[in-house]
Amino acid sequence: MWRQGRSERSRGENSRQDRRGLQTEEEIIKVPDFDFSDLVEKYKLSLVGRMFHIDGKSVDALITHMPKRRIWDVEGRVRGINLRNNKCQFDFDKEEDLQKVLHRRPCHFNKWSFSLERWIPTIKEDYPNSMLLWVTITGVPTHYKKDESYRSIGKALGEVDTVDVTNGRVGVQINVDEPLQFERKAGYANGDVVTVILKYEELHRLCFTCKRISHEEGTCPNYLQNKEKRTEFQDWRRRRR
Repeated sequence: MWRQGRSERSRGENSRQDRRGLQTEEEIIKVPDFDFSDLVEKYKLSLVGRMFHIDGKSVDALITHMPKRRIWDVEGRVRGINLRNNKCQFDFDKEEDLQKVLHRRPCHFNKWSFSLERWIPTIKEDYPNSMLLWVTITGVPTHYKKDESYRSIGKALGEVDTVDVTNGRVGVQINVDEPLQFERKAGYANGDVVTVILKYEELHRLCFTCKRISHEEGTCPNYLQNKEKRTEFQDWRRRRR
């Protein structure tokens, strides 16, 4: 009985210690107000990149590869840092080189797209989660091929950057954490409704099952789940024969 009582007391003490430990971990550490404007100024010539394809080549390889002459042509004038969590940072010496790289978006490494945006003081783990993509829009009737049509369709996809009416396309900042859209309906003030097809330029790899750019179809959880269900159904049908 004595041993049992001691054991119960020990478990009770351990439980209280665990609760205190959890409370300590959840307690927010208070940091006093301070001036960090010098760091904001320091990183004003920086870009932040984020790889969406988690099974692709490493961030370190991307940092080494992208500044080369045949790609960005800024080698020796930029420093790359691995921020972990599939993110990296490029610190430039000149605004001219930074703009040169931004104008070459969308960016790709090993044919996988990655996001690249100016550094901003943010704590968002998913920043940057958007990509500037050119989207070619087909299906707009000839008499509706004006800025209003393409801009409205582009706004349904994300933040419109540029409208190119001549070539029937829009440059849009799109949240690529979400599934891409490939077909939409556009309605006009007179009641006309048309179906438009969306084609993304320079988008080399994506999953056609869930419409995301983070993986290919063969590794898509939705595809594998559906494939497993189809296999189970086929086995059931064979057993019924």
